[in-house]
Amino acid sequence: MIKKQICQALCVAVAVLSGANASAQISSLGATGWAATGTNNLGGTGTTGGDGATAAKTYTVSTRAGLIQALYGNTATIKTNGAFSGTLDTSKKIIYISGTISLNQNAAGTELTADDYVTYANANSTTCAAYGYTTFSQIWNDYLAAYKPPYANVPPSSDPVEAARACASNQMKKNVVLTVPSNTSIIGNGATAKIIHGTLMLSGTGSTAPVDNIVVRNVAFEDAFDFFTAWDPTDSGGRWNSNYDTMSIQYATHVWIDHCTFSDGARTDDQFPSVWAAPYDGELYHVQHHDGLLDITKSANLITVSYNHLHDHDKAMLMGGTDTASLTAENPGVLKTTFHHNYFQNLVQRKPRVRYGMVHLYNNYFAGSNSVTLYNWMVGLTSGQGSKLYAENNVFDITGGASAGDTIGASVTSGSALSNCAALSGMSTARCSPYIFDSGNLLNGVSVNLSSTAKSANSLVNISSTPWPSAASPASTPSATPSSYYGYSVDATTDMAVSVPATAGVGKL
Repeated sequence: MIKKQICQALCVAVAVLSGANASAQISSLGATGWAATGTNNLGGTGTTGGDGATAAKTYTVSTRAGLIQALYGNTATIKTNGAFSGTLDTSKKIIYISGTISLNQNAAGTELTADDYVTYANANSTTCAAYGYTTFSQIWNDYLAAYKPPYANVPPSSDPVEAARACASNQMKKNVVLTVPSNTSIIGNGATAKIIHGTLMLSGTGSTAPVDNIVVRNVAFEDAFDFFTAWDPTDSGGRWNSNYDTMSIQYATHVWIDHCTFSDGARTDDQFPSVWAAPYDGELYHVQHHDGLLDITKSANLITVSYNHLHDHDKAMLMGGTDTASLTAENPGVLKTTFHHNYFQNLVQRKPRVRYGMVHLYNNYFAGSNSVTLYNWMVGLTSGQGSKLYAENNVFDITGGASAGDTIGASVTSGSALSNCAALSGMSTARCSPYIFDSGNLLNGVSVNLSSTAKSANSLVNISSTPWPSAASPASTPSATPSSYYGYSVDATTDMAVSVPATAGVGKL
């Protein structure tokens, strides 16, 4: 049974709207680009989310408990510590968000600390309790003492301090990650709808069982903060790795993310500097408690990201999680995504970083500086292993002496990854090779050639005017363009520095 306080919270937080009231809200319809193509699980075309939901499946929520119950059709069991379970509701539903909802809470709606998760982990597991740690500061102090560079290996799971950190981390994951089922629309009311301190996970259980048909509009996502970040000395010479994106899309098809805002919020990276001495005391080695803003991986497909504002963050967007191609994960035949009219502001890198996706980017506006101390610009787009990029009329405004190399980088690791991809069933060298087409892109008001810039950075990147494989002959030499799959209209770049910020993000529909 749901605890009394949860029932009380739901009476306030979950309100069933009448059909008349629902019709006055922001619509679930209007997806463009890749999200508007293909047949969804309901037999309709493109992405419709919860459009047509009954009054009983139309909710307005203002608390974490209310959001959980709406996702589970009011059948979830929420424990006192905030962990929850149940069967997700895949029927058509519309969930309106009112005000700010924190995912880092217990059943009573109390914001949780790192110490709380240590306590909960010990209470739930005699193994966790046996490690002898009762506070986060005890774990943290011993962790830093044990694994301070130049320690060169991943901390062993058998070590009590690492095991205790993992216990608390696993307990936190049970609270702060919410999974969204198929045929769902999550829509913000007004300009103040916000989900903070956790991850909205749009994920099925595998490539053959994806979640499908989800719309998220007009919601701000902030500060998916990982208390129990881990040091990995094998990651690019040593990096702190965190568990949580503000939103993660994987094993998901037909997804439309529109007019949302993503950022670190008030808990910015400069508040967590490096804990170690040179050469581990620079910006790259600060204690990173944030992961991505919006990551798209593991067979995600038919996605459109439109009119969003992503700002003040390090690793903004990852497409494709590994250089190793797979028919069940980073598949060159999927990861089809459209980005248009998004405002990328004060981001360090990954705007996005693309592996294997057939990605169309048009009329996006990028702004930042490579001469600041917080969220200093490193690179805009990144052409990764097997990526197919089609970039039109994007504008980069970068202060501090920018060059073409600031707009796009290339991270194609090896020819062996290409040949291994081409050996997969239905694939070919042409299908697996990275290609870039660009037209009309500007850097600080001057034309910039993204394709030749990426090519000069990495000789494995190819340049082609037609980088996409056709639907009719996917293994042949790429010969298709975005217009082969869907209709769209590209705006002139003349006033994008004004028009995109004015229309992107929460409250600007």
